[in-house]
Formats: sequence, C-alpha cells, structure tokens
Amino acid sequence: MDDKNNTTKTITTITDQLNSLRSILQSDDYVQIQPSGDYEQVRIKLDYDIQISFHFDSLSILNKPLTINNVHDLRITKSSNKCQLNNEQWTNIRKYFDKLIQNQNESFSLLSIVQSIQDHLLKNIITNQKSKQKTKKPMETTTIEDVSTMSNKFRGADLIFNRIQHDKSIDRSQVIIGYEDRFTGIYEIAFNEFKKVHEHEYGVPMHRIRYFKINECIVWDRTRKLDILTGSEQQNGSPYDTEERSILVQGLYHFDQSLQQWIIQYPHITLTSDNPKVPSTNDTCLPERCHIVTWNILFDYYQSALIHTSQRYRSILDTLKSLLPDIICLQEVTYNFLNLLLNEIWLQENNYYIIIMKNVIDSGKEKLYGQLMIMKNFRPRSFSICPLDLSDNDEETAVATTVTKQKISKELLIARFGLNTKATIDLVNLHLHSDLSRNASGKRCQTLENFFKKMKTSNYMLIGDFNFGDNNLREQNILALYENKVHDLWKDVYNLDQNPGYTYDPSTNLCAHITSQSQINRRLDRYLIHTLDNVSYSIEHLSMIGIEKIPIDPLNINNNQLINQSDHYALQLIINFRTRSISHRSALVILPTLNTRSFIRSYSKEYYPSAGLWPSHFNLLWPFFDLIDCQNDQEDILLRLRLLLSQYPSFSIKINEIDSFIENNIIYMKMNDESTKYVRQLHEQLIKLFPQCLRDKRSSCYNPHMTIGQFDNEEKFNEAKSSLILHESFEFPVEYIYVLQRPHDNDTTPFHIAYQLPLGPVLQPINFKQINSVHIKLQEFFQTMNLYETNQSYKRKQEKFEKLSSCFQQMFNKDTLHCFTTSFLPYGSYRIGINGQDLDTVFVLNELKSTNNKTSFDESLLQLKHDSNVLNNHVVNLLETQINGNLKDEIIFYRKVQALFSIISILFNDQTKVEIYVQIKINNEKPSEDSIHGVQDIERLVTYVRCPPIFQHLLTFIRTWAQHVGLYEQVYGYLGGYSWAILCAYICHTYLPSMKSLSSIEQFSIDELFLLVRQFFSTFANFNWSSQAFRLYPKSFKQMNLLEKSSVHNRGSMRIISPSPPYNNTGRATINSTRDLIIQGFQRVLQLLDTINTISPEDKLNALKKILELNNDFPNEKVKSLVQLTFSSENSNELDEWIGWMKSRLAYFVNACEKECHLVIQTQSSIEYKSNNTEALYSIGFQLDPQTLIQHQNFSNCLKKFVDQFDLCLNRKKSMKISYKIFSIHDWKLERMQAKTQRTTQ
Repeated sequence: MDDKNNTTKTITTITDQLNSLRSILQSDDYVQIQPSGDYEQVRIKLDYDIQISFHFDSLSILNKPLTINNVHDLRITKSSNKCQLNNEQWTNIRKYFDKLIQNQNESFSLLSIVQSIQDHLLKNIITNQKSKQKTKKPMETTTIEDVSTMSNKFRGADLIFNRIQHDKSIDRSQVIIGYEDRFTGIYEIAFNEFKKVHEHEYGVPMHRIRYFKINECIVWDRTRKLDILTGSEQQNGSPYDTEERSILVQGLYHFDQSLQQWIIQYPHITLTSDNPKVPSTNDTCLPERCHIVTWNILFDYYQSALIHTSQRYRSILDTLKSLLPDIICLQEVTYNFLNLLLNEIWLQENNYYIIIMKNVIDSGKEKLYGQLMIMKNFRPRSFSICPLDLSDNDEETAVATTVTKQKISKELLIARFGLNTKATIDLVNLHLHSDLSRNASGKRCQTLENFFKKMKTSNYMLIGDFNFGDNNLREQNILALYENKVHDLWKDVYNLDQNPGYTYDPSTNLCAHITSQSQINRRLDRYLIHTLDNVSYSIEHLSMIGIEKIPIDPLNINNNQLINQSDHYALQLIINFRTRSISHRSALVILPTLNTRSFIRSYSKEYYPSAGLWPSHFNLLWPFFDLIDCQNDQEDILLRLRLLLSQYPSFSIKINEIDSFIENNIIYMKMNDESTKYVRQLHEQLIKLFPQCLRDKRSSCYNPHMTIGQFDNEEKFNEAKSSLILHESFEFPVEYIYVLQRPHDNDTTPFHIAYQLPLGPVLQPINFKQINSVHIKLQEFFQTMNLYETNQSYKRKQEKFEKLSSCFQQMFNKDTLHCFTTSFLPYGSYRIGINGQDLDTVFVLNELKSTNNKTSFDESLLQLKHDSNVLNNHVVNLLETQINGNLKDEIIFYRKVQALFSIISILFNDQTKVEIYVQIKINNEKPSEDSIHGVQDIERLVTYVRCPPIFQHLLTFIRTWAQHVGLYEQVYGYLGGYSWAILCAYICHTYLPSMKSLSSIEQFSIDELFLLVRQFFSTFANFNWSSQAFRLYPKSFKQMNLLEKSSVHNRGSMRIISPSPPYNNTGRATINSTRDLIIQGFQRVLQLLDTINTISPEDKLNALKKILELNNDFPNEKVKSLVQLTFSSENSNELDEWIGWMKSRLAYFVNACEKECHLVIQTQSSIEYKSNNTEALYSIGFQLDPQTLIQHQNFSNCLKKFVDQFDLCLNRKKSMKISYKIFSIHDWKLERMQAKTQRTTQ
C-alpha cells in the first residue's frame, strides 16, 4: 500500500488501523495499548529497542484515520537501556524522525512514519556498521555488544517480507517464498498467497521461511546468509564459517525470534557472585519432573573416513528432536555439530538456552572439543566454565569463569538452577580423562576427590562421560569413600549383574569397535547425585538410548551398511525433585497417656471445637515436615530426630494449673515450672536440629501448652475462663514423641499418628501390664508363652551397663581429654528392648578437630593415632585396666577377641555376658560422617517401623519361633538377630494399619498380630531369595565391585541388606543349603495355617501357639550322615574360647563343602554342652551315606584342612582338645538316646 493511498483511504475503526501497524512489524506484541488517564497510550516497538509512542482519544477518532493530526504526544524514545545504537546512530535517528514530522502535512499516516523509520534503520544503520567493520582490526575476543551488533547484520525473514510488501519498486506478483513444511520439506508459494499465522488458521510462522525469489532469482537465503535485497553481499566460504563469526565467545545463548538469531545473554555469571539469599525465579528453576539426556556424541575428526559423521550427526539431532528433553548435556562437541544444532528449528522454536564452551568454538582451529548444556524454558542462575584439572591448593579454581592463556584441553561446565525459590542445585557436565591420557586413572581420581571435597554446596549432580568402568578399582574406591552421600543412579535402579549398563560397548557398537583399543565393554557414562538438602528425589525412568544402528546411505537401506550414532550410548533420565515442605498438616507433639484422656476431655469437650481433629497434645514443633515415606525422610529427618531424642531420657509432665492466652482467646492446661523447663530445653535442641521449622519470631517465644478451649470472642472467653478450674493436679510419663499428620486434600480429616519415636537410648522393654503398649489380652498371651524377658534379667543387664559406663568415665572424661570425646552405648537386643542372650555395647573414642589445651592423656593418644592398630590395642588395654580395677571380683572370665575388629568379652558371676566393641574415629579419616557401630543400625529400624511397641512384639514372636525350629544363628549358616529384625521391620512398615490415635496402639490385638505374622511368612516364603536382595529401600543398596563381592561382609546366599552404610549383607552366614531350609521353615508355617481354622480370635490365638510349638527338625529326613565335632577343656572359660575359634573357622569349611564338594548340608543351629560345661558337641548333617561321604576325596581334604586349623590357635592349651566322628543318622540318634541324661542344650 503506497503512502498516497494510505492518507486518503477511509478506515472504519481504530482496531483495523492498529492491525495494519502490526502487519508491518515483527510481532503482534510489538504494538501495545494501555489506558492512560482519559486517553489510550500506544507503544510501537521497532528494531534496536527503539519505540514510537503516542496518545489518542478512542471516542473522538473512532472513525477517523490514525494520522499525525489525530494523536497527541508523538515521540520516539529508547525502550530500554539495552538499546544497541551508539550516540551517533541514536542522534541520527532522532533527527530523521523530527524532520519526517516537520516535512509532512497533518494527514500523514502513522503507518507511513513507522515504515519510514524502519527503512531508515535498515539502510543507514547497517551501512554505517559495515563501513566501520571494514576499518576494525581483528580481535581475539569479542564483547557482548560486539556479538549483539554482529548478530543484527543479517536481516530476518519478517523484515524482508515487510520490505517487499511496502516497496513500490518490487513487483510482488513475481515474488516466490520458499518455506519449510514440517512434513514435506521445502514448499514454494506465491508472495500474494502467503498467509501469516495471525492471518489464517493454517498460516506459516515467519521463522520457517528459507528464501525469497524475485523473477526466479534468489534475493534472500537464510541458510546461505544471502541478502541481496538490503545490499548485503553473499558471504564467501561455508555456512560453518559464516556462523562462526557470530558465535565468537563462550557463554549463554538464546534464540531471538524477532531477529532470527542466536544472541548471547551472558558470557558468564560466576557461581561466587550468585547470592543464595536471592530467591530463584520461574525462569531459573528446574521443572519438578525433569527429563535429562547426556551423550558423548564422538567428535568428527577421529577416523573420519570410518565414522560417517554427517549421517551420525543428523541422526543424533533427530533423536534429540523426538525427545525434546528439559536438559541436554553433550560431550565431544565440535563447531561443525554446533552449527548444525543452532540451525535446528525444534531448538529455535522450543525456547532453548545453550551454554557454549570456548573449546567448542575453537575446535576447528585447534582440534579441540568441549561440552554443551542445553536447557528448555529455563536458564541458569549462574554458571562457570573452568579447567578440569584442579590442583589441591586451588580452592578458587572451581568457580573460575575464564580460561587462562595456556592451552587447556579439558574443561567442565557447572550451572546452578533453582529447585524452588529457596533451594538450588548445581549440574556439572564433565568429561574426564580417557585412558589415552598419561596417568589417566590418577587424574580421574584427583578430579573426583577435588569435586567431593571442594564443592561449596551439598546439592549437586555430576553428569557425563567419566571414562572409567565398574572394574576400575582406583576410581571405584574413591566413589566408595563417598557412597553415603553420593549416589550412582544406575546402581540405585539396576543390579549390575543383570543390567551392567555398558554405555561403551565395542561388542555391539560399531563406532566403539572402531575407537576402542582394548575392546572392553564399560559403563563410562553416569549420573551421580549428592544427597540433597531439603529436597527429595525419585527416579521415574533411567535407560540407555541411541542404541539402534542407522543406515550409512539413507537412500539405500538394503545394502547392510550401518553405523551407530556415536561410540557411546546416551543415558536418558527422568527424575522427580520434590522440595521438602513444612506443613501445618504435620506436627511434632507430646501426647498424654490414655489413662488421662477422659479427664482432659471433660474440660475440652465443650469449649474446644478442634478436639475432634486434634488429640489432646503439647506442640513441640508446628508446623513440621511433610513426611512422604521415602528414604530421604528417614535419613534426613527421622533418624536425626531419633538420635537427638536418644540423648533425652523419658520424663514426667505434671499439670497443675489452667491458664489462658488473652490475645487470642485460648484457655490451656499448663505444666509446672520443672516440666516447662525440661520441655523448653528439648524444644531448643529441636530448633537447632531443624531451624527451618522456626517460621517467625513469634514461634521463637515457645510456651508449651495443651489447649482445652478456643473462643470466637472475648465474652465467651471470659465466661468459660471462670468455670474452667483445675481442682487437682495430675501427672503422666512421657516415653515417646509423636509425629501427627493429616492428608493435604481434606481439612476435615483428623490428625493421625504417623510415627511414634521413643525417648532415651534404650527402648522400654516390653513386659506384662505395660502402658503405651498393646492390648492386655496380647500381653497375657506373651506372658503365658514366656516371651517377655524377666525383670531380673533386664535389671542385671542394666546394672552391668551402668557399672561399665561408670568405670570408663573415671578414665575418659572432660578433665582428662580435651582433644577426644568418648561414649559408651548399648546396641542390639538390649537397645531395642527385647529379650536377648547378651548385652552388646560399643565404646567410641572420637577425635575432635580442635587440638588446643592438650592434656598428657591427649598427647599419648595423638602420638599413636597414625598407626590405627597400635592405638586400638592401647585403648583396649586401658579399658581392660579399668574393668579389672573396678569389677574384677564380679567377673568369671574376661577375654579379648581380635578378629575383623576388637571386642572385649566379659562373663559376670550372675552369667550375664557383655561384649564391648571398640570403635576409634580419627578426625578426617573419612570424608563422610561415620556411624556408630550397631547404634544407627537399630535406630534406622526404630524410625522405620512407625510403632516400636508393635514391632517389639512381632520381632519377639518371630525370633522365638526361629530359635525353636533351629533357624536362628548361634553358630553358622542361619539368620542372626539383626536379619530377623530387618524382616519384621519391613512387615510392620508395610502392613501395619494407620494409627488413628493412641488407642490404635494400646488396643493392638491378637487378631492384628496374627495378620502381621501370617503376612510375614507369606511374604518371605514367596520372595525370590536366590536372585534378589531384600532391602528396606531401593536406594539403600550398593552394587559391589569384584573386590567387595569376596568380602566377608557381603557373602551369603540370602541377601538381607543393612539399611546403614556400607549396606553389608546381614545374612552373610547363609549358604544355599541353609537358605533353602529357612525358606522351607517359612513354607512349613503357611502349611500349618492352611490346615487349621483361623477365623475367630480363639482360632488365631491357637494358631499362634501352634507356630511356637513347632520343633527343630535337625537332622531332617534327608540327612543320612553327620560329622560330629567334640570339644573339651579344663573349664568353661577355655571351652568358650575353644568354641569361639571353631566358629571363626567353620565358615570356610561349610562353604567349601557346598561349593567345592557340591554337597547339600544342614548345620546345627546351636552348640550342645554336656552337664559339666567342659565338653561340647556340634554336628553337621549331609545327604550322603557315611561310606560315600568318607570316600569323597574333596570332602576329606576340606575336613582335614578344617581340623588342622585348630593347631593354629595361639591361645590353645594342652587341655583344649578336638575330635570328630562320622555317623550314620541311625547311629547318631542311638548315641544321643544313650547320652541324653548327660547333655543339656544351651
């Protein structure tokens, strides 16, 4: 449309005229209208962040043309400080605009003004830039402004379209547009028939235009960077060269749809400059469900004739297009690939940002390659690109953002994103040294060490090509040191024996076969994630992609010439991040005991409307963490909480007054001063542990109270206050703290008990008529079946623990030690509050960081700390001195056991046996926090089971059954106490119904126990023990390398994984034969339950009795012969040591019989002592007759080696003897009948 016609044609509405303006601009959004007093303000955005603005009265010019005369305050301004024009250029534009207004009449249209300004910018500014660029000297680096200016040199399709549309010298009937159709490729259409997106439902986006033709001659071509129409000359060289001149510096780039160019956003935003207190915005946060792909794409100048780069790169880009991940981490990227990538429409259309390393930009010059990180719909808060090889002393290198002038072949890319407004995570795209590098293994180990030691945040994820496999022991040992905090996601999801995850597989990958020198399959690519603070994650999907071969000649797919996309397979991960929220639907509270409930209710039922939603309680922390039953909750909240509570013994709360909060009309029951002081101390420690639960200053003024009345107004408040008087104080014990929760989607649902957490280091032992325990009928059943530990037995253990603790405190205390702390703690059955044979304890010596004011005792210990064995023996000798000096008269014998660890074993006069495990923790010996032996093992179960009293009852029942039927390990071959505890914990956690209130616990009945017991045997009778490992959480299991598989901690045919690092097998004493016997034991109970009625409560009680009445069937019906070992000595002390030596050697013999001799075995579960306690028997059953067994050469050799081991016992005395016999089953039973009266079973 020409100017003349434009000024005379009648335009009916303002809307039509504004749409005409939009049609000549790059986007509809470039015309913005907003109210401004009595007028409407219009802002028209032009190139270079320039805008034309004016005001108009929409009522007065409703049917008038939009001309100079009909608008007010017409001006041209810079729309932001990002305007890319220099002062000279801006002055030129201002003068041109002013002259344009002055020289035109009042009917000159605004449409013509806008077009004239655009044309002036197009012709004069670009010409000015070109002349200046010719006079510029080449520079090594380019600033942000330089890159931005250069990126504006080539005009976009929309501006060319507008130029053709409004240029009267161009015959539009001779113009052809070539655009890219998504499905059919390049399609040509006449200019006059072309429709934009806003003009037609099938309109074409401007960025799909590839070229313009006039009279069959191409005048503008996006790919070739050809622009004849505006005076630009066709560029020489390849498209790669052209693009390289627009991407000259490393940094963060984003595609500008208006300019149709990749524009640098920032060359860097250093991690050190990122203020963690500034909340993340939506455009810097990862999506909660995050889709990530990492891929080493194989650089293009290695064996180029064989790897067919062009076909591979095209296929890689197509694969990424089909996935559109949220984050793409690429390694071995060169500029050739970058150029192809930047021209991908899917990348330009889907709001991707790209961090480009300088090594990628310079790859064509120096044969380098580097990494890219590509992000969809979000950008990093900050990012750094720094050398991969960090020195030990260079703590600041990890935040470097520029590369020094010396040549650096490898770098890493660290980008920080928000997980929410407060939490962040650092994603690291790395490519460690390959084996072709000198000292590659040492460099990789050093890089990993530097990462784990120097990262300033706990929230980070390492992604990329690590260049070592699972059999590279040096690197794997580094990872093993940090396994408690850094998780290998592939190993969390898969069993490496079943899915080794070889991302570099020369046996199947044709590219890898070409590039590999060793032809060894390896898992080189990984995702490692550090344990996140206040954020949990779950793996939705993890797999290898890019594993299919592609044809080398796409037009001839039948010639069998194929290639892989890269020598590495890609790893696709979908991970769900969940911020650990603090919710008013969760509270940490003290609950009064049930026997006080009716009394409290008599006060609150009339005046407290929320009493139906809340049980009567004292808040300790509210709001509290929203727990979702994941391992992160267990480790980061519940375990830490329980370890704190273990330092606070149970106490009593005395209520002696009713008081009120006048400001909010609340009446409450108040504790006495002593109780208040204790609860406040506990609250202070809880706040230190979880400071995020302290939301405001008001909550810091903690006043423990139990609400009994809440009122809408002061009148009702005063009326009730006068009638609510406590006439008599009352008291209740506090043995547990409770986590209350209710669903998010229903505010009318009452709070329920999510977790019951005990106070004090030791759980209250279960016993008859115990409060806060289970139904009285169930307690009576346990009492009748002698399942409870007697008070005398428990008190004996308690007394021994207190005496030992006191005598150790005399030597190891704050006065004698300033550089060390010590603790003496129980673990095992005593800590968990059930009847056990021994009292298991641990003595811990822990070095402190500070070494000021050393005592002489400190000095003596510090001198020995560099030799752990010497220090360990010294501490054991000191403990022995203390024990003998204080308790010598109470001890029958004392023995030091030096095996895999130091143990002091003591037998007291009253037959109480105590074992003391000695653990020494030297400062900085390990990077992660060491757990205390046995303690965290128990505490993880206590928090996991949700309700300790019910767990204690189930475990007591199952342990008793296992002992009765000979499946409880006291010698070798079966499951020990901790294995049975793990299995029972799983049943409680998984199948225990929701605890609506304290009544749910105290009314836990025989029926409910029966259901748990049945579920126990059903679950584990049907578990696939031969091929699966049992674990409480998938992430609490670490795949082992070859060295670890042979470790004594990880043997065993039943794999019951400890929930505590290093996740050893608690069932390591089992062999195939005993595993099958244990499974048969489970099945035997199920068969029993199938044959009896289990409908009524009496039936279920009877069924539970029958389960406990099942007998030990050693030897079973398949055993035909037995090897019987006889041990004798002068006294019981020597005999006990002699049997201990046998146990330490029995594992090798039993395993050799099964693996080398291929024999099926049944081991006896306990030692048989003769009545004089100086002789004992132990038997092993075999399914061969005696004659065949004796003639079995391998067996004879194994038996001889086993017996010869007894000659190696250093403490053996002449009186300590051993002999053996091989019996038939008939002769063995006959001998037992004859000697029955001489033998007792211990």
